[in-house]
Amino acid sequence: MEYLIRLFERTLINSLEAAALIVAIALLLRIFRRRLSPAWHYALWMLLLAKLLLPWLPGQLESELRWFSLPEAIGSQIPGGYSEGIGQPAAEEIPTRAAGSTGNMALGNVAPVVETSDAGREWPSSLSGALAIVWLIGTATAWLLLAGAHLRTYLTLRRESATEVPRELDKLFKRLIHEGDIRSRVRIRLTGLVSAPALFGIVSPAVLIPRHLIGQLSPNEWECIIRHELAHLKRRDIPINLLAYVLASVHWFNPAVWYGLRGMRADQEAACDASVLSSSELRETYAASIIRLLEIGASRTTVTAGVGFFGTKNQIKRRIVMIHQYKPSKKRVSFIGVAILVAAALFTLPSAFASGKGDSSTAAEQPTTAPIVDTRKEAGSVTIPFIAPTAGKLTSPYGERIHPVTSKKSLHDGIDIANKKGTDVYAAAGGKVVKAEYDKKYGNTIKIEHNGIWTTEYRHLDKLSVEEGASVESGDLIGLMGSTGESTGPHLHFSVLSDGKYIDPMTVIKQWQP
Repeated sequence: MEYLIRLFERTLINSLEAAALIVAIALLLRIFRRRLSPAWHYALWMLLLAKLLLPWLPGQLESELRWFSLPEAIGSQIPGGYSEGIGQPAAEEIPTRAAGSTGNMALGNVAPVVETSDAGREWPSSLSGALAIVWLIGTATAWLLLAGAHLRTYLTLRRESATEVPRELDKLFKRLIHEGDIRSRVRIRLTGLVSAPALFGIVSPAVLIPRHLIGQLSPNEWECIIRHELAHLKRRDIPINLLAYVLASVHWFNPAVWYGLRGMRADQEAACDASVLSSSELRETYAASIIRLLEIGASRTTVTAGVGFFGTKNQIKRRIVMIHQYKPSKKRVSFIGVAILVAAALFTLPSAFASGKGDSSTAAEQPTTAPIVDTRKEAGSVTIPFIAPTAGKLTSPYGERIHPVTSKKSLHDGIDIANKKGTDVYAAAGGKVVKAEYDKKYGNTIKIEHNGIWTTEYRHLDKLSVEEGASVESGDLIGLMGSTGESTGPHLHFSVLSDGKYIDPMTVIKQWQP
């Protein structure tokens, strides 16, 4: 359930950003309507597909495309861990438990541990879970409807008795395939399933021609129709539309995404028309063929999961106007299109929200002086230098917060330090490893006890470099930063316990000074 809630929250953020992108694309298309060709109009909508696809790609690509971190990121740079030969300061005294002492040690400005109750947290968690389930059901339903429609059309075509294609039409079809250098195994088929010409199928595509159109169109009109459907095939519009629908279904609750999908389909048809007009001298006949189909009474709808010669009433009107006004694109206009597309991609594809991932390679490469604990007790002492356990950016401080995975309000019992996966993690002080294992929630975790009072924890590691029972010194390599367990990105969760109670690690690690 927690993983489902996490996916739902991730989808909500992506959906809001997609809506903003759709508004931006619509404004660009309005502003540059007369300066961009139909192909560039359609190309801008590919940014929407990229935006919807990015969160589902493997690896960390989406995390790399960020404008800035979440508001909780305070941007504090934490130095790298201790390494031999880098100006180590003289160790200051840190208290230990004196013989017979039972009280907790004084710790300056240590923030008290706030005990939180589960009361009052259940309802937001239950609501998030219910909404996530509704979202999943809606997405699955949309996918099943698409698959069912495609399967129904496929089975109907298989059961339908084949009708012989007129010789002249078949000859024209083969000639246009040869001229278009189309290597796909595409066929032409007469059917009663559609009322307007359409292209259907991915693996074995077919140009579907309504039986009632035979004998009602001139050779030039047939050429326009077939060129249009073959242009869809050559441009791979069916797989693109299928991908677009699958991705849009994930955002079925967002009307802006469906609006963007309709806009993409409309510009796809216009781009297909322009592709045909650029390779033939059939402008007048091309527009006339659309009008002729309307006169015959062909439906403006097309086969499900396919692409057709028609569209909505407004789309048909727009296409006819575009056909009459069509002029081949100039190089200058193409350069403008490239510039707009690149600029739009740079400003719209990166997410406005970071997942807690930071890049502090510069800070990691600089020689640093390790910070130390400056805390004392009245009786008895040992020297324990507390150093920063890794290099990176402090992305989440100690204290109350809404958990990014569970959505529950709880105590964040440490600090999160983000950097690249594989960044070295060091022991903050000398001690004994009492835990070095995988935890479902915290991932690869190491726990080190120091002098009977202090304990440090290192969570979400990619790899463990020490075993339980091992003794470590301050600055020893104990693991590598990762994103195991319930994690939103490569980072180290570092916790400090005093007498078994969590405290703010930043109160025992001084602000770093070079």
